[in-house]
Amino acid sequence: MASVQTTTRLDRARQTDHRSLLTEASRCYNEASRANNRAMLVQAAELAYQAWQADSDYIPGINLLARIAMRRGEFKEAHHWLDTGLSIKPESTGLLYSAGHLALNEGRLEVAADYFAHATRISRTSTKAPLYLAHIRLLQGEYLEAFQLYRELIKTRSDDTQVRNKLFEAASYIVADFYSQELEAELLRWFEFDDVDHSQLRSLTTSLLTHKLHLTEAGCPVEPENIAADPLLLKAMSRFHFCDPLIERLLLTLRQSLLLTSSRDLAIKSEYMPLVIALAAQCELNESVWFITQQEQQLVSQLNQLADRILQIPTLEARDLSAILLLTMMYQPLRKAPCCAQLTERQLVWPEDLRELMQACLIQPEYISRLRSAIPSLGASSDSVSDKVQQQYEEHPYPRWTSLGYNQKNDYYGSLQALFPGKLNNLQPASGPIKVLIAGCGTGRHALRLKRYFHRMDVTALDLSLSSLGYAQYQSERYGLPVDFIQGDLLLINRLGEEFDVIESSGVLHHMEHPEAGLRALTNSLRPGGVMKIALYSRRARTLINELREELKYAIPDNEQDIRTVREALLQQGNGRWDAIIQSPDFYSMSSVRDLLFHTQEHTFDLQEVRRLVDSANLEWIGIVPPAGAQKLAEKVLRLPPKNLTLNDWHTLEQIEPALFAGMYQFYVRKPL
Repeated sequence: MASVQTTTRLDRARQTDHRSLLTEASRCYNEASRANNRAMLVQAAELAYQAWQADSDYIPGINLLARIAMRRGEFKEAHHWLDTGLSIKPESTGLLYSAGHLALNEGRLEVAADYFAHATRISRTSTKAPLYLAHIRLLQGEYLEAFQLYRELIKTRSDDTQVRNKLFEAASYIVADFYSQELEAELLRWFEFDDVDHSQLRSLTTSLLTHKLHLTEAGCPVEPENIAADPLLLKAMSRFHFCDPLIERLLLTLRQSLLLTSSRDLAIKSEYMPLVIALAAQCELNESVWFITQQEQQLVSQLNQLADRILQIPTLEARDLSAILLLTMMYQPLRKAPCCAQLTERQLVWPEDLRELMQACLIQPEYISRLRSAIPSLGASSDSVSDKVQQQYEEHPYPRWTSLGYNQKNDYYGSLQALFPGKLNNLQPASGPIKVLIAGCGTGRHALRLKRYFHRMDVTALDLSLSSLGYAQYQSERYGLPVDFIQGDLLLINRLGEEFDVIESSGVLHHMEHPEAGLRALTNSLRPGGVMKIALYSRRARTLINELREELKYAIPDNEQDIRTVREALLQQGNGRWDAIIQSPDFYSMSSVRDLLFHTQEHTFDLQEVRRLVDSANLEWIGIVPPAGAQKLAEKVLRLPPKNLTLNDWHTLEQIEPALFAGMYQFYVRKPL
């Protein structure tokens, strides 16, 4: 009896010992993953192996060994542990989930989907398998299935940031074939989510409204009173700007009618007040890109003058001015109104239904204006083209954005090595942060995404435009992501007196007078062995835009009223020639349409010119970032995956699919050691 009790105590001691080892191994693994610490990962592997030796059938221990091996890139060893564990317990959701991740890392998407689906059938809650099954369908381009999976997930995981953002990403590909009251109710709930990009719901919302309101080229048969009270339309107008000609025409008609009827009495009927507020919000979001008739412009000017006079009244309250102000805000962003400075000084207390609007249109822009005054500068540029480009973006900062989206936090160099296998060795610095320069950061979204979603990033972001940088600094504070924003011409980058491990410059060099001079300046600030990401316009992808610019010739507009007139002419032509331009989301806000069609300075390239540009800077070519649709096209035409394509192969694909690089050529180069 004593012998049995002694054995039991020894078994318990061994069990306690191996569980303690496993707990410590898990702690090391989690810490190693957070800090990207390879040494701690090795320690986790050693502890987990000792735990396995103590109990070779313990499934959580086997699963941890597989996860550690996967994290270290030792996929063969990971397979060994997963096969071992599944032979003991084939229905382990943890092992199936890990097997799905291993297949996902190996690029075997359908195999990964099978593992995640198997784990989901056993339990929808024990792992995140349902989430990753939806993720794979999104990667595979199975957008409707992905949307339906995320739509189901959001019902129980509405607080999950990843689920929210992936739902929105999937929704961005969906067009409703008919009106659904259930889907409308869901959209209204989704519009209340924070830290998401509501514009990704634009396509789905637009199509749903088109069916609900029976919108056609002939017009809208729904009564104005019903449109004015439509909850989906009103909510959407405050969340994103519409990018649809039919909706634009509907809202233009409603706006004009409201202005003409309300300006006579200087009052807005209560039933139309929500629509007027929504139209003011829409004008703020699209930066007053819609066409304005001469009659409307005269009325708005008169209302502006009246607002100026009313603001002189010492005892003025917000309600005394609200109707007049809202009517003008349907036509001009408040920050551009003549009375804006006086409004800021008066600090009126706005009615509850106007507070959100005034926060976006008055208070936030005024705060951004203060932030821009504190941005350090490299000093004045002597380049006349840079001065013109700076002026454009001071007037129209681009792009206006509200969300960083979602990504899993990752290692920057590891991601590059996965994108270009075998082409990037000795990238990892021995210690310390990765010093990154974003050259031409615009309004800061890319710089902040790098800071948020990659480990060890020390980010400096340079741009010509103080207006853009003020917006970037505002978003930096909002997200709590420290980035060093600096105003200046990248031709003056040597004044920073620094060398960077990584430089990224997207959509910038092609707006310089001499792109090769800009690339040389960047190269001089890149450390030997450092990498650079460049994005440039494809001439082939911008053929239609170049044709339009040629047709306009020297009458390319550089002021807002002329831009509105050209837009209206394109929308009215209706012969299909410019449909691809009209279908672009960039056609529907002032800053983006100016950047798309009417930039003050622009070069385009083909791939051979890109290669010559790189060679002229004595940089080593790494490869092109595959655009959307590239994998299917490459496998169909060339029977090759994108990672194996040469520059000539990419040229071949672009001839077959001219819009392949509509999002620019995006490529990496490296400075020789």
